[in-house]
Amino acid sequence: MVEGPTAKAYAIRIYNEMHNEVINDVFVRSRKVYVPIKELVGKNIKSTDTIGKNILMFIDGYVVRVHLMMFGAIHIYGINDPLLKPEKQVRMKMIGEKKKLVVYNAPIVEVDLSDRLLRRLKSKFGPDPLREDWNREEAINRILSAGNRKIGEVLLDQSIIAGIGNILRNEILFRAGIHPERMVNQLSRDEVEKIVKISEDLCKIFLEIKLRRERLKPILYVYNRYNKPCKICGNLIKFYIQKEVKRKTFVCEKCQK
Repeated sequence: MVEGPTAKAYAIRIYNEMHNEVINDVFVRSRKVYVPIKELVGKNIKSTDTIGKNILMFIDGYVVRVHLMMFGAIHIYGINDPLLKPEKQVRMKMIGEKKKLVVYNAPIVEVDLSDRLLRRLKSKFGPDPLREDWNREEAINRILSAGNRKIGEVLLDQSIIAGIGNILRNEILFRAGIHPERMVNQLSRDEVEKIVKISEDLCKIFLEIKLRRERLKPILYVYNRYNKPCKICGNLIKFYIQKEVKRKTFVCEKCQK
C-alpha cells in the first residue's frame, strides 16, 4: 500500500518531469471522469499535491486524482520509449511532447473540476502531516475523539490523520512507546501529542528517503522484524494481525506499553 510520503514523492517527481510538457493526448480508463477529457489537451500540469495517499495533478481548473493503493504504479517515459508493462494494465496515459506519464493498475483514477474534488477530499480526510495546512492540534483532537477505539486501528483511519499506512503506523507506535492494543481513552494527552509529533517527523523522514530513492529498511525498528531483537532493548519483536484492521502488526512488548 502506497503511504502518504510515497504519494508525495510521486507528486514531486511528476511536477519536476512533466510540468513543461504540453499535453497532446490523454487516455483514461475509469468511471470517475466527470469532465470532458479533451479539456486537458493543449494544457500542462500547473502544480501537483497530495492529500493523504491521493496524488493530485492540477491542470487549469481541472484535477487528476490517482490513488495507487496496493499494486498501482506511475512511470514517466521518453515519448518514444516502449511501455514496461502490458497495455491492459494502463489506467491512464498523458502524452506530452517529449515525455509520457503512464499510470498502471491504480484502482482510482479520477478527473474533475479542481474546486469540486478538493472540497470533497478535504471533507473526507483528516489533516495531512505533509501538507502546508497541516494542523497538529486538529490531529490531536481527532485522535482523542476516538476514545473507545484502539490506537493501532485509529492511526490507519484516514479521517483521523491522512497518509499514514501500515509501515508508518507500526514505526510511529514503536517510537512513541505505545502498544497498538491500547485504547485511546487509556492514553494521556501527552501520549497523544507524542504520537502526533512523531507522525509528523517520521512522515517527513520517509519522504526524504523516498525522494532519494533509497530503501526504508535501515530506519525501520519493528516493521517486518518478527522474532528479531529490538534495536533498543534486545527483546524479540512480536508479530500478529490486529483484528480490527487485519494488518500486519509488529511490537516490542518491553518498549511498548
